[in-house]
Amino acid sequence: MVETGNKFHDNVSRLLNWGHWFTFFNLILVSLISLRYIKYAGLSDSGVGVAYQFVSLIGHTSFLSAMVFTLILFPLAFIIPWPRVYRIVAICIATGAVTFLIIDTQIFKLYNFHLNPLIWQFLQRPEQVEQIYSINLHYISVPIIVAIEIAFSFLIRRKSRKLQAKTLAKPIAIFLFTTFVLTHLTYIWADATQYRPITQQKSIYPLSYPMTARSFLKRQGWLTDDKLQTRMSQHKDANKHELQYPIKPLTFNEAGNKQNVLLIAVESLRADMLNPQNMPFTYQLSQQGLNFKQHFSGANNRAQGIFSLFYALPNRYWAEITLNYISPVLINSLDNSGYHFGLFSSIGFLHPEFLQSTFSKLDNKRLKKYSQLNNNANTIKQWKHSVTREDASQKWFNFIYLAQENGATLAHNNILSLTAQVKKSQRYQAQVLKIDNYIKTVLSTLKQQQQLDNTIVIITGTHGATFEKASSPVASVSNAHVPLVMLWPGKEQREITRFTSHVDIVPTLMQELLGNQDDASLYSNGQSLFDASPRRYLLSGDLKNYVIYEKDKITQFSINGKVSSINWQGQTLNNDEFDITLLIDVLSKLRRFNQ
Repeated sequence: MVETGNKFHDNVSRLLNWGHWFTFFNLILVSLISLRYIKYAGLSDSGVGVAYQFVSLIGHTSFLSAMVFTLILFPLAFIIPWPRVYRIVAICIATGAVTFLIIDTQIFKLYNFHLNPLIWQFLQRPEQVEQIYSINLHYISVPIIVAIEIAFSFLIRRKSRKLQAKTLAKPIAIFLFTTFVLTHLTYIWADATQYRPITQQKSIYPLSYPMTARSFLKRQGWLTDDKLQTRMSQHKDANKHELQYPIKPLTFNEAGNKQNVLLIAVESLRADMLNPQNMPFTYQLSQQGLNFKQHFSGANNRAQGIFSLFYALPNRYWAEITLNYISPVLINSLDNSGYHFGLFSSIGFLHPEFLQSTFSKLDNKRLKKYSQLNNNANTIKQWKHSVTREDASQKWFNFIYLAQENGATLAHNNILSLTAQVKKSQRYQAQVLKIDNYIKTVLSTLKQQQQLDNTIVIITGTHGATFEKASSPVASVSNAHVPLVMLWPGKEQREITRFTSHVDIVPTLMQELLGNQDDASLYSNGQSLFDASPRRYLLSGDLKNYVIYEKDKITQFSINGKVSSINWQGQTLNNDEFDITLLIDVLSKLRRFNQ
């Protein structure tokens, strides 16, 4: 039975007083350990950025420490009436938290990302630990931390009256709260003004989610897309952005090819639709050019599928790209090489995958003009009008986006009945046949304009599609498996059966068309489509889950620790043999372009 007299309240007061100072001393310890993040990330290149690094360190660690006290130590003071037991529990909690922090700093040092449930799951396997954690610091540190925590406990218990008498608690609390508030207010300002020495620091510390207010500022009319783009252009030379993309300046051979480029992206186009019945004209083209039979989109959805097509990067970089309007290397290089751009989309260009990323370098007003093309027929009509007026001496890059109209898109979260699947399949196949006719119109027009022999034609899907539930094992294959047909002047017809991906298209154009002399790893996660070097896996998925395609299996994992594998027939496999080195390689690629 809980006491209700003064003795109980006095005891709780003593425990809370001890808990306050114990949390404060641990805050100092945590802050000192967290200096490793600044060491491994490197100091900012501006004075304001450096100041923010240290202020945010104090503000963030004080917030985390306060949360531990508020959510754990504070209620325990009312539950555990015995001071010695309370202190032992607090020491155990602090030891565990600090140990986690030390392990996280080591993970950050080695791989430039933070500890997450997925990594922690594999750290539980003794045979995997040495691969991910190269030294035995996690074993050595525990007894040292315990000794430090016991010393803190003993010191505070002996000096608690003196500490309380000096009335230091209130000024310290005000200072720490001020640093926390200042950290988030400063980041709101930096995000709105695109001050990158600060915005590039958002992922330095674990569990750090700096506050932003773009939506609020836009609603108030204080911030617009035009203002953001203007600020981006003002800061692009003065500051680095969040991504080191490309990793270093690229070099080009000026004697590069002079062909035009036509890229046709079809929404939700399954690889098995490339056949004489569903896409007769495109199938015929595939017999005349390059047909990539095992080609996968970089994502299982439209937005990130287009992102992978133009950036050749994993979806992990989507947020940094779209928030900061960073233009892809391919578009920048085409623009620098004097290419004229023709953009045609049946869904317009106001979506983030266009306006805030792929074509953010181009005229904003021009993109909004094309947003009125609300169907495939109008899109093709507008393209024909444009291409017939092109100067024959002008190199051009044309992009045509064709949507699945009339409800033919297959994305769904429910299990469909067999009848519903058949109806959806029939509607989808009818729409694909219509799209095939549009592609025929495009190629016929190029031939009539005598431009086909000097144009690289690329036809693919943004992503795949499934008749099954989106989360089913079969969807892991069909949601990303897409056709890729290329007509490349001078290249002989052939079928390619090795793994290829959307992330390979940019390196191909950069090297074969524009004469780039650098390794593709400087600006992409892919390799040239004409590079037959073996690859261990392909990466796809969405913003929540990643899918790894290997020759013998398909593995899906999420950052919350869930891992599942199937074979290519959709049968579930045992995950006990999952290779941690593969996981580390994937996670490293997801952070490779971050500074």
